[in-house]
Amino acid sequence: MTNASTIGVVDYHNTGKTTLICKLIERLTEHGYSVSTIKNIPKNGFSMDIEGKDTWRHGESGAGLVVASTSDETSFIMKTGMSLDKILGITDNMTSPDVILVEGHKTEQIPKIVLGEMSIDGEDNVRRYDPATDDFDCLFDYITETIEVKKVYNKLPGMNCGKCGYDDCMEMAEAIFRGEKAISDCLMQGGFVRATVDGKEIPMGPFVQDIVSKTIFGMVASLKGVDYTTIDADITIEIKHAEK
Repeated sequence: MTNASTIGVVDYHNTGKTTLICKLIERLTEHGYSVSTIKNIPKNGFSMDIEGKDTWRHGESGAGLVVASTSDETSFIMKTGMSLDKILGITDNMTSPDVILVEGHKTEQIPKIVLGEMSIDGEDNVRRYDPATDDFDCLFDYITETIEVKKVYNKLPGMNCGKCGYDDCMEMAEAIFRGEKAISDCLMQGGFVRATVDGKEIPMGPFVQDIVSKTIFGMVASLKGVDYTTIDADITIEIKHAEK
């Protein structure tokens, strides 16, 4: 799962997907959100590279990744197809956007905006939108809410333990966004961490303590014989360096 919100825009060919995405990009960036996009091109043999160019020759010679670098643009050309999940992960790591807009990939299990009457398997996480009759501002509010809820979700441990009264952390994030709950109401938030090496205490700020606490809790909670829904006591881990 990426840290960025992911929203697809799907419909039949030449029905306004690109126009809508460009309008969304402009409005989102005006409101301070960072946006990355993915465009699905369902054409066999299609390439952004041009046969005979130096970059094309690099790829033809066997390079798995070709980078075209200028003072104004950097283009990464991977000489292999990838799943959408892998593309999303790379995009998230490279640019850390608030939202990734995906044009196409209609069969992928991601939240989608559907233009027109295209049939979609299941209507969960589907928002239908007709540019001719529907209010764009309502659609924009839906997208910004999705982004803000995901930002809240990223602050939660993702354990889906249910101790907060909700089925999973996403429901908790939605409640926090609505003002019904606070981050502090999560009972699995990171706690105090103290680490010593050879008896000398290693100083750690709150951010590092939080990361270490959540990592150790997640590891211990996955072990056989541990009921992660009832862990309320301190966790102590002792590591002794073995001589080689």
